Formats: sequence, structure tokens, C-alpha cells
Amino acid sequence: MKKSVKLTVFLLLVSLVLFVIGGQIIALSAPNVLRLITWSGYAPEELVAKFKEETGIEVQVILSNNEEMISKLRATRGGGFDLAQPSQDRISSVVAEYGIYQPIDYSKVNLDQLDPSLVEAVKKNTLVDGKSYAVPHVYGTDGLVVNFEKAPDVKDYKDLLDPKYTGRVSYRMKRPTLCAMGFSFGYDPFKLYNNPEGYQKFLDDIAEKLIAGKSVLRNYWDNGDQLLESMRSGEVWAAMAWEQAGWKLHKENPNID
Repeated sequence: MKKSVKLTVFLLLVSLVLFVIGGQIIALSAPNVLRLITWSGYAPEELVAKFKEETGIEVQVILSNNEEMISKLRATRGGGFDLAQPSQDRISSVVAEYGIYQPIDYSKVNLDQLDPSLVEAVKKNTLVDGKSYAVPHVYGTDGLVVNFEKAPDVKDYKDLLDPKYTGRVSYRMKRPTLCAMGFSFGYDPFKLYNNPEGYQKFLDDIAEKLIAGKSVLRNYWDNGDQLLESMRSGEVWAAMAWEQAGWKLHKENPNID
């Protein structure tokens, strides 16, 4: 799979009242209940059970995705939730615009079992007015997942725009897709961040290509389960996907890689 790192993070919300983390006490929205809003698969039952065993705190898991998560938190001003797990690229802008997250007090977080480079990267990428808003929890890659029995010629992101695969392609209409397509067409989006004119040219070019290739698309997927079912059923042959979906599908069908 082609790699485009995606981080998912724990965030403290404005509704916090007492929660033990790393041996320190922070607030919970309700006594002995931790309310977590997260993606499917990011709070496995064994992890939740272990947390309850060690802390005595119940966990209420609410499944969501980036945009739905932000909408719910905006509507309640964080009320009813203690932790959230949006993608890293949906934190600083949301803090600046809506102010629904609390900054992290890293002195109260046990960082010993976290990769220091990830911690520093997340601090930097979620920095708003001198304060950071996240701790790394899960990271992985965006990449191509292809059923090579059906689509043997798909080798690059731009192949997802090939008319011969009309109706058999899926990806998210999100920033990682723009970046991946950019690399596929010879851009380096990260090097353009400090070049507004160059970055706008890149965005305009890739947007034009995606619009022109929209007729090839089967659907825009919104969550991992939706993508898995599309690939399993044969409805979709090639997709931009998260790595865990690729490993799971390959285990079920070796033709998918």
C-alpha cells in the first residue's frame, strides 16, 4: 500500500468532571462512566474490559466519524462526552473555529509507553495559540486496496480515475485523497504548504481531475465497514482505504491486496 500517515487521537472535551489517566486525576462528565466517541474498531471490547478492570470505571462507546463527531460536539458543546477520537487533521481547525476541545495537560498523562516522535508530531500538529490538544492513540496508513483478479492494472491512485473501472472504484472525499492524488500526479503537497500560490494550483488541478473522474466512482465511502462490505461483495474492485481494511480483506480473499 502507498503510505499517507493518518493519526487518530484522544481529546479532552469541555464537559470533563473525574477521570484517572496515567495515575493522575482529571474530570469525567458522570461519576464512574467514561463516555468515548470514536470510530468503529478503535475501542475493542478487550481494551474496554481491561480498562474497567484496572480502574473500576465503566465505558460508554459511541461510534461515529469525523464530521458527525464534530457536529454532535458542536451541538452539545461537548456535553455528554469525555473523550473523542477524530483524525489529526480535524483538530486544530475545529479548535480555532468552534472551541469544543480542552488543551491537554501533558504532565497528567503517562507518556512512557508512547513513541516520543509521535507525541511531538501530534503536539505540533494540534497546536493552537501555544497549546496542544491531542495525545496519539492510533496511527496507520491510507493506501490502495485492489482486487487484482478484477482490476489487475491498478497500480497507482490515478488509476482510480481510469474509465475502464467505471462503477468499481471507491474513495473518501477527504484531504488525504487530495494529497494522495497529488503525489500520483507529481506534486508534493507537503512542500507546498508554505507556498500559497503553488498550493492553490495543486488544489485546483487535482480538484479538476477528481471532478472529471467522478463518473468512474461507485461511491464515496464514509466508514470502514461500508468499504469492507463493498469490497467483499465485489461491488468495488479498487479503493483508497485504511491499512487495517486491506489486511482484513486480504486474509479473507488473497486476491485482494
